This record gives sequence, structure tokens and C-alpha cells, in this order.
Amino acid sequence: MYVNKLTIAGDVVLVSNYAPRAFGAPGKRRKQKLRETPEAMAKYNRRKRAEKLQLLMILNFDLGYHITLDYPKDNRPQTYDEAEENLKKFLRKMTRRIKKVKKFKYIAITERGKKREALHHHMVVEGDPLLLREITKVWGNHIKISQMYEEGEYKDLADYFTKVETKEEQTKGRSKYHRSRNLKEPVVKSRIVTGKIDDDPYVPKGYDLIEDSVVNGFNDFIFMKYQSYMIRKRKKPEPPKRPEPISEQKGSRHVGIWESIKKIFRKKGAK
Repeated sequence: MYVNKLTIAGDVVLVSNYAPRAFGAPGKRRKQKLRETPEAMAKYNRRKRAEKLQLLMILNFDLGYHITLDYPKDNRPQTYDEAEENLKKFLRKMTRRIKKVKKFKYIAITERGKKREALHHHMVVEGDPLLLREITKVWGNHIKISQMYEEGEYKDLADYFTKVETKEEQTKGRSKYHRSRNLKEPVVKSRIVTGKIDDDPYVPKGYDLIEDSVVNGFNDFIFMKYQSYMIRKRKKPEPPKRPEPISEQKGSRHVGIWESIKKIFRKKGAK
């Protein structure tokens, strides 16, 4: 017996199969629950945060932009808290400026570079040229803009946004990102399934398995198997366009049937 959980983000569905903590292995007595180590819990929490962020990106930023907000060399913030305050002020100002036209949707983080330890920011926004113009006006010229890398359904980008990079965040054991309140949330549905979890993912008709998304493992704390993978709804092919009648095509020398009939009636009327 296991839980089959579906997290639906538009055309993409995250399928999670796992054993409830209350159940033991089939045919065996329930074993004593082991206490999770801090390292194991930190790894698990980060994976779940990256998973959640990936689904938010899929649902809200189709073909959006990944933007790096940098500082002039002589005007960089010296502390993480100072950089965070700069980012918050920028997001508030952008929200006010865009509010008259549309709602500002974003996910943003503060990062410390590995080589120079220079503080800067990353954010994703919708693919709208208006946003790019306003961001440039508010922040200045120290920005880099690129199209969101869609392959893998933004997995690498979500992992990057949730990594523990700054020294301040390492002490807390978590990464921190900012998100607008108007982001759409995935729909979650769960059910209890009898039997055991199969090694091969089940892909329903009309869906395709997303490559490299399959994870099969074993939970050492409850002695049960777990599995997760993503599937994408297959897009229906567009129906072929019907060719224009020969008589309606530009430059055609052929005469349509109706035109021929009208000519016949004209000749008869003349007699």
C-alpha cells in the first residue's frame, strides 16, 4: 500500500509514490522509526524546495527571462543583509511601477559569487518586453538578460535558485528566495493505492515521460520504497490547413464552377 500523489502544474504533472509513515513493510511488523540526521533532513528539504520552485516556474513563467542584477564595482553591498534590503526595495518599486499596467510576477534570490564573493541577485520574470524596459530603468545598466532554459523543465534553474551559497545562509542551513504573491499554485491530488510501487513509471495515454526526472529510492527511516517522476501532456498536432479553391488563389487562370454556370445562364438569356 502506498500514496500516489499528483502535483499538477499546467501540462506538467509531478507523480510521487511513497509509503505513509504509519505503514510498515508488507507481511512484516512495523519497525521502529529512526531519527533523521540533520544532514539527511537538510538534503531532503532542499530537494523538496527545488521541486516546488520548479513547478512554480513551469506554471508561471512559460518562456520567461532569467535576469542577473549586478552592482558597479565601487558600489557593491558589503553584507548579505544590505544586499537583501536592496533587493526588497527594488521589488517594491517595480511592483508599484508595473501595477498600473499589469501585475508583476517574479522569483528572486540574493547570491554571493564563489570566486570574488561579490553579492548580486538573480530573478525570473515573464517574457514581456515592457518588464525588461522597466527593470532597466529602475535598476540601471548592470543587468544580464537571457531566455529561461526550458530543457529539463527548468530543473537546473530551480536547483540553482535553492542552493545554499551565501555564508549567512549556510549558518541557517537553508536558502532563501522571494516570490510575488500572485503566482499560480499547482493543484495537488492524492490517493491510497493497494499493492507495491513498480520500478517502471506509469505514463498514462496522451502524456510523455520527462527524461532524467525518474527517481527510485529507499527510505532508510521507514524502510519503504519511494518514487517520483514528471510527465508532460502531449500537445495535439494542429489540423492541416485546407488549400484554397483554385478559383480563389491569386494569379489562377482557372475559372470556378459557379463562374462557369453564371456565364452559361448569361448566354442563354441573351438568346
